[in-house]
Amino acid sequence: MRVGINLMSVIPGKIGGMEQYVRNLLAYSMNAGDGHQWFLFLSSHNFHTFAAQKNVRKFMVPDRGNTHAMLHYWINSLQLNLWFCPLLVLNPTDVTIPSVINIPDIQHEYYPEFFDAHSLRWRLDNYKSSAQRCSAVLTLSEFSKQTILQKFGLPPHKVHAIHLDASREFSLPHNEALNQQVLQKYNLPSGYGFFPANTWHHKNHLNVFKALVTLRDKHNIRIPMVFTGFAQEAHQNVMNYITNNQLWNQIKWLHYVPQEEMPYLYRNALFLCFPSLFEGFGIPLVEAMKSNIPIVCSNAGSIPEVVGDAALTFDPNISDDIAVKLAHLYLTPEARADLVAKGIQQAKHFSWEKCARETLAVFSSVAR
Repeated sequence: MRVGINLMSVIPGKIGGMEQYVRNLLAYSMNAGDGHQWFLFLSSHNFHTFAAQKNVRKFMVPDRGNTHAMLHYWINSLQLNLWFCPLLVLNPTDVTIPSVINIPDIQHEYYPEFFDAHSLRWRLDNYKSSAQRCSAVLTLSEFSKQTILQKFGLPPHKVHAIHLDASREFSLPHNEALNQQVLQKYNLPSGYGFFPANTWHHKNHLNVFKALVTLRDKHNIRIPMVFTGFAQEAHQNVMNYITNNQLWNQIKWLHYVPQEEMPYLYRNALFLCFPSLFEGFGIPLVEAMKSNIPIVCSNAGSIPEVVGDAALTFDPNISDDIAVKLAHLYLTPEARADLVAKGIQQAKHFSWEKCARETLAVFSSVAR
């Protein structure tokens, strides 16, 4: 099978878990040894970050010019059997060969207020129409599958829920030299809670900070927290709240952290905090389980599906509930140990080999 993959919208380091999805899925699929040929269509800002190999050819799509016509030319001249758009929508929309897209979630259908007018209109104009035009839709969880079926009116056999895994770095042997380097580089506090997320509205940073203020002012509990992630739409509100409530002395904000260092931010943490209002999957949940740290998290979206019984959950809309659960996990070693043991078992459900195998099965079915 000759598979073309539109990767033009991969922005290195900027699109969170979906970049991990794309890179790990491709790495495992392309090394499957099944004779498939892969044709990657890239842009100037990501071309150098994807490696060519025996069964992989790379194409630079110019930033200017008639992209639509060029893609059609390549699709036809390379005699591709399948066109895969792993990031949200079908492009080109009028592709004439079997096609597969990945829609991780349809958050805009439930929280339209989290999007600016332009982004919301783009999603409304493209998500449903792409799902209707393509041959199959991949998504990341049964939760997302059911929301897509409900909102887009697709037949159930067209939408496939395929779980992800933690990135490959979380399966590498422990490197104590790198561990010490990370500890010193970031001057990490002891016993910290870890929250890795760009400051999108749905990540719900503000309610975590409200919980931290409640614990500090009403119960004299100061939980040190470490955050990573790029500034997004909610960033200024988050920064203002931290400053206005004098929280900088118990938090550390690291912004972007290289992927090879991320496992050590997890392994040195006391717990993962994951308070999202809406998630299609939530890779940090699996990363935490594979790092043997406990999880305190939201009970919303796909999160309960991913964590099973391996997390202490809260209502993400109630900061007092977040405060109670944070304090319990922070102060109770037995609760942390119990969740770590459950997380080790739950993590066995996720692997990139399984993700790649199930994805290739959809490809083969569609191409036939």
